[in-house]
Amino acid sequence: MNALYTPESLSGLLALLAEHAGGCVLVAGGTDVLAKRSRSITADHQTNPSIIDLSRVDEMRGIALRDDTLRIGALETMTAISENALVMKYAACLAAAAERIGSWQIRNSATIGGNIANASPAADTPPALAALDATALAVSPRGSREVPVSGAFAAANRSVLEKDEVIAELRIPLTPRRISAFGKIGSRRELSIARLNLAVAISAEAPLPASARVFAGTLGKAALRCPGAEAALQGPASLDGVRDAFCAALAAAVETAIPGRSTLPYKRSAIQALGEDVLDMLDRRVRPPVEASNG
Repeated sequence: MNALYTPESLSGLLALLAEHAGGCVLVAGGTDVLAKRSRSITADHQTNPSIIDLSRVDEMRGIALRDDTLRIGALETMTAISENALVMKYAACLAAAAERIGSWQIRNSATIGGNIANASPAADTPPALAALDATALAVSPRGSREVPVSGAFAAANRSVLEKDEVIAELRIPLTPRRISAFGKIGSRRELSIARLNLAVAISAEAPLPASARVFAGTLGKAALRCPGAEAALQGPASLDGVRDAFCAALAAAVETAIPGRSTLPYKRSAIQALGEDVLDMLDRRVRPPVEASNG
């Protein structure tokens, strides 16, 4: 490691990015860096580059409602997100995704901004955020821009962020009568990297949603949209009545995403079971009267 920087403000961080962009590694919770401890940490083909520790930039923390938007600071941990009342009310699938990540030690350290920026195909929060139509506020010395989480992943382990950009916060619009659910299949309850995950958000209009967003993970990139499954949820029947079409559409999405892979038969079957589980969660939430903007 050449140097360690610990900025204490967003302006200080941006100044460091202007000076070191492309030649440094950003560290928030550090869980991904620790996972690479047996290998050299690189940036732009540099071995042992400088590290910028984001943990003291308090402007990148906080969970609040502002302007009909749920705003979550990029440095908020998975534990904080899973236990926050606003997240549980307005973004239930995100609270569930954060609660299912790894062990309690990992949840206490891992941050939502890092989960997006690292772009792991097995990450749990990207499908949930994408289903909620969330955007990431990316800031740099050149200014800021909003990046839809659904389009934030260029490839496996590679986001669309520029070298001098960092995620400052996540923004989730409050959609009236929205309900959401998240499901995951992993090898075990704790320390489990997802083999498959699924997030669904619907507008809870009777008898079926007026809109639906469906995203799956571990299918080549962090958040894969499933338009066929979305269309199935907007048919002329109850949620239970579209179950077969929904699960078949999920299986078709898997076949399109990972053709020829050895895991295809397993994931094609598993995603249908996961789809059944998520539909059951949604059905339990849609049956009672739903308050406006219920997560």
